[in-house]
Amino acid sequence: MIEEALRKRLRPIVNRRKRLLLALRLSAYWLVSVLLGAGLIGANWLWGFKSPVANWALCILTVLATLYALYKSRRMQPDYKAVARQIERQNPDIHALLLAAIEQEPELPDGQFGYLQERVIGEAVRHAMKHDWLRSISTKKLLLAEIGGAVTLSLIITMLLQLLPSAPFLFKTDENVLAKRGYNITVSPGDTNVEAGTPVVILARFNGRVPSKASLLYGASGKKLRHMNLDRNLDDPVFGGIIQEVNSNLLYYIEYADQRTRDYKISVYEQPALTRADAKIIFPSYTKLPEKVIKDTRQVSVVEGSQVILTFILNKAVATAKLVPKDGPSLGLTVGSEHPNVYTTSITAVENRRYELHLADAQGLRNEIPQRFVIDVHKNLPPELKTVFPNRDVVASSIEELSLEAEVSDDYSVTGYGLSYALAGGQIEDITLGSSLVLTEKQPIQHLLALEELSVQPDQLLTYYFWADDFGPDGRVRRTSSDMYFAEIRPFEEIFTESQSSQSQQNQNQNQQDRRQGGQLAQLQKQIISATWNIKRQAEQSGGIDDQKEDLGVVHESQADVLEQARSASAQAEDPAEAKTLQEAARHMETSLEHLGGALESASEQELTPALAAEQSAYQELLKLRQREHQVGQTRSANASNTPRSARSQQQLQQLELAQRENRYETERLAQSQEQTAQREDLQVLNRLRDLARRQNDMSNKLKDVQAVLREAQTEQQKQEIRRELKRLREEQLEALRDVDELQQRMDSPENRRRMADAAERLGQSRSGIRQSAEELEQENVSNAITSTTRAQRQLEQMRDEFRSRTSGQFTEQMRNMREQARQLDERQKELAEEIQQQIDAEQKTLTDSGASRELADRADRQKEGVENLLDQMKDVSEQSEASEPLLSRKLYDTLRNTSSDNLDRALDVTSELLRRNFLPQAQEMEQRAGRGIEEMRKGVEDAAESVLGDEAESLRLARDQLDELIRQVDEEAARAGGQARQDGEPNRPGGSTANQRQLTDARSRTGRGQGQDGDPNGPADRQANQPRAEGVPPSDRGQDARDTMRPGDRTGGVRADPTGGGDNQGGQWDQFDPNGPLTGRDFRQWSDGLRDVEEMLSEPDLRNDVARVRDRARAIRAEFKRHGTEPQWDLVVQQITHPLAELRNRIGEELAKLQSDEAMVPIDRDPVPGRYAELVRRYYENLGGDE
Repeated sequence: MIEEALRKRLRPIVNRRKRLLLALRLSAYWLVSVLLGAGLIGANWLWGFKSPVANWALCILTVLATLYALYKSRRMQPDYKAVARQIERQNPDIHALLLAAIEQEPELPDGQFGYLQERVIGEAVRHAMKHDWLRSISTKKLLLAEIGGAVTLSLIITMLLQLLPSAPFLFKTDENVLAKRGYNITVSPGDTNVEAGTPVVILARFNGRVPSKASLLYGASGKKLRHMNLDRNLDDPVFGGIIQEVNSNLLYYIEYADQRTRDYKISVYEQPALTRADAKIIFPSYTKLPEKVIKDTRQVSVVEGSQVILTFILNKAVATAKLVPKDGPSLGLTVGSEHPNVYTTSITAVENRRYELHLADAQGLRNEIPQRFVIDVHKNLPPELKTVFPNRDVVASSIEELSLEAEVSDDYSVTGYGLSYALAGGQIEDITLGSSLVLTEKQPIQHLLALEELSVQPDQLLTYYFWADDFGPDGRVRRTSSDMYFAEIRPFEEIFTESQSSQSQQNQNQNQQDRRQGGQLAQLQKQIISATWNIKRQAEQSGGIDDQKEDLGVVHESQADVLEQARSASAQAEDPAEAKTLQEAARHMETSLEHLGGALESASEQELTPALAAEQSAYQELLKLRQREHQVGQTRSANASNTPRSARSQQQLQQLELAQRENRYETERLAQSQEQTAQREDLQVLNRLRDLARRQNDMSNKLKDVQAVLREAQTEQQKQEIRRELKRLREEQLEALRDVDELQQRMDSPENRRRMADAAERLGQSRSGIRQSAEELEQENVSNAITSTTRAQRQLEQMRDEFRSRTSGQFTEQMRNMREQARQLDERQKELAEEIQQQIDAEQKTLTDSGASRELADRADRQKEGVENLLDQMKDVSEQSEASEPLLSRKLYDTLRNTSSDNLDRALDVTSELLRRNFLPQAQEMEQRAGRGIEEMRKGVEDAAESVLGDEAESLRLARDQLDELIRQVDEEAARAGGQARQDGEPNRPGGSTANQRQLTDARSRTGRGQGQDGDPNGPADRQANQPRAEGVPPSDRGQDARDTMRPGDRTGGVRADPTGGGDNQGGQWDQFDPNGPLTGRDFRQWSDGLRDVEEMLSEPDLRNDVARVRDRARAIRAEFKRHGTEPQWDLVVQQITHPLAELRNRIGEELAKLQSDEAMVPIDRDPVPGRYAELVRRYYENLGGDE
């Protein structure tokens, strides 16, 4: 037993140890309760699990554990030995003294300790007096244990309050007040009417007492109700939720605190809307085209006179439905006999028309944004006749055979074509050379006219022209004639003698002077014949002479003037035969004058036929004044006659027998304008095909993602979200369908129809695939939609590749790839040189092989492989282009020869070997040789590529100017709309419209100088060889010689004008916004075409992608405007369109600066700012000049 004195010293320590153990035990028990309570609360939040039994069990278990811990602490016997060990560990100098003292038992009979025992106990007591044994139980440890217990106790009390019903004794004051009051709830929107398909927000507002939760139950009457927990924002006494889409009448109520509201009703109404519009086209019989049905369309392209039957499928039956044109009376729609929501109308297409569909139901509801429909009417143009040889007047002998050649083409078919000729004053003879021919390509016309069989005589006039018959818009046969050509019959022999002296030369000049007046009269009379013939042709095509009265008056005055000159010449003539000839010519002129005057008075084209015959007879009489003998001699005088007759004599003297081939070259040169126009149309079609193919590829990927999400969707909310996504994707497909219709309309235009007939048919197949995918999306059949979209994508990609090969030259793609490879090789070689220099500067030479040197050696080997591959391509292209592109072949050959002489491959090989052996200085020297060789090879390839791709700098310059104009148009529209236009002080803001237009014009004129314009003294071959056009620049259109193209009336070249007078065929109300704006007006198509032109001008893929990205954003803004009819957010337009275009313009300017000069100062470190940091960078620069 322990002596009492020692027990006194140990008792505080024992009590302190008991407190520590109790605190630790309670903390552990309460911590386990906290974890269990957290598990119950988490299960309630995550899975809605809530069990009052489990909650009460946790509460009871916690109380029992606490009581058990207290009981165990009270019943605990003091363990002095454990305390002694603890003290001895804290005080090592006591050794085993304290433990020995505690273990002592009385040895004497009276219960007393022996001497030695008392000595040991006394030593222990004295040690306790000198030392603080209480420190053996750490105060810090005891404090932490008690704090932990308090924390866990607070946590368990809080959780139990959450799990168990609210304790009334905690809220005595509030409960006494609220117990006397009920819940005051206001439900919004209550009973209401909403449009079908719109979301509805349900709000439950409590005034005063607020329940812990509230739920929404809703559904159709008589069906199972759906449950939705309403959300509460912090302490706001409002619970809210949203019904994403309401498509039918619903009942709903709110549940809260074991109570519920009354039933509220949501009544659904549908505004009349168009579900689908189909068009059936019945072409005129003369086109021999079958009926065509286009489903789900908003615009159709038809031939003049076609019958268009429009079928409108609405979402419900309506009271009134009509098509309202922009001008003119409205068209009523006929309701279908079987389906009350199907309406039809029939329209005979005569001219371009734009209609809006206006609907109204019995309740007076109207469609807010009327759908717009466009009927693009292509005129039934007359056949096109083009004289091939000889495309000029000729002088022939009476025994010659004239070889006459022409080409005829028509939109659809001709009923006949041939040649007509007549002698002056005689009957017109028609020769039919073909009949009932469906023309898909130009049809050659050839005929050999034997003059000997016509018994023509010298000084007679033979006129001829080609003609073709087809069906006009009225269904009757119409005839189209070419220009009239003259064949003057010369004497069988004409005498050319050499003059013997200067005196004889003067006599010859005097004789020519005497007859020059007669030649001038003949030339004037010839012009009158041509003018009368053109007026007659135009009057036959237009159906009257009223539009040509002014021109006819000018011809009448000219004929009267020539008559006066003929009479004057007849009075002054010394030769009686010459005077008689002039009098006879004057008599025919008088007859012509009478008929021309009659045509003016009666406005009858019938008078022009005898007038034309009389004019020809007068011209034939004037031909008799020609000389039969000519004296010629060499003279130093430059005074030569410029009359056509003297020119023909000069031709006869020089015996020019190659006129036919030269004329064909001339015809080819004059046809370049048409080829350039066709090339620009092909580029526009190619760009649209590329865009459509890309969008279908993106659509296919999106549908695959949706299909994967759909498989994993389990809750109804997830499925609803997928349905909304499918609806949005269907709208994208319908928008693509509209773009396909627009492209189809472009392909069906007169200037493209013949060239793109096959492509238009295949585009129709792609359209069917897109439409089918939209229908599958409507039915939520994702797998079939993916199949249809993928099929349409492949068809569009195939068409895209074909148009790409059509628009690019034979070696365009190869040279573009070779140029890019050469630039990459040069760039990698410079990087290799920098790496070698860094290795030398590091001075890390070792006796062992270096890993960095081996890596550089491998890169040198790859450079060698790239050089060899590029050289092989250069060799192949040089050999293939030797015949068709000699300039390209020569430049590539020179580059190959220079590269071979520089031993470029050997230099790279040696560089690699030296790097592997870690001879860095020597490797650097060989690398420099290789770098110079690669740089020269790059320059050679770029020079060769320029001969077929054009000047890249000129393309960039024109693209930059075009971007200036596009930015200006958007800025002006934003300013007119009152939006936030770009600030005047913004860097790189394009200038005013005048300056920009002037820059654009200058750039185009600079480009045009390399494309062979009329009046260029060089031939087309020289011009193409020495002045290549700018890469990707659409060639400018030029006029067409009226002599070569014999189609009456004007033909519009270049970009086809919008038939409706605007850029886009879809939109909101008539002229509701700026009619000339690129985003909200009629100029969207032209503005978008301008972006497509910029894209085709650029060769850098990143720049092209940026242009396409901006065009997609503009199309999205345009679609949003058309869908809702609301003004765009102009600050968003500036952020998504104007700013990216300005940044793109700056990048093009930097690329242009790099190309213009190697010494040009170019901004460094100007990589594009990543999108997520763009806003921060903008704010940073804005704050640079601030006060802070």
